[in-house]
Amino acid sequence: MARGTPAGSWLKVVESSAYALGVAPLALAYAATFALLWQSASWRARTTRLAPAGRMALTNYLSQTVVALTLFYGIGLGLMGHVGPTWWPLLVVTVITAQVAIGRWWLARFAFGPMEWIWRQATYGRRLPLRRAAVDS
Repeated sequence: MARGTPAGSWLKVVESSAYALGVAPLALAYAATFALLWQSASWRARTTRLAPAGRMALTNYLSQTVVALTLFYGIGLGLMGHVGPTWWPLLVVTVITAQVAIGRWWLARFAFGPMEWIWRQATYGRRLPLRRAAVDS
């Protein structure tokens, strides 16, 4: 469309519009699916394992950006265009599994994820403790 080619440009507009209109309903569908799964006791035990990733959502979002930049762009391995979509599910599962494991480890020691801690301090305008309070046995 930027080059001014009229052939197929209307199709790009339709495609972009459908994508833009479909993102919010898809996100709501994901959230609704997790909410429905949470209602079942057997699924609650499974979905609870993902809680650390949810509690560190901002940190995970930013770390996914760093991982993608490192893997795909020239500042890292430069794999863009060299790794096909067949490998994407493996990459996604690997990154999410690592984030859940790191999140579980981190939250056992600290009250918040690192970026969540910074965000909360900026929001509240005061210094908050990061370390978890020691629990007496």
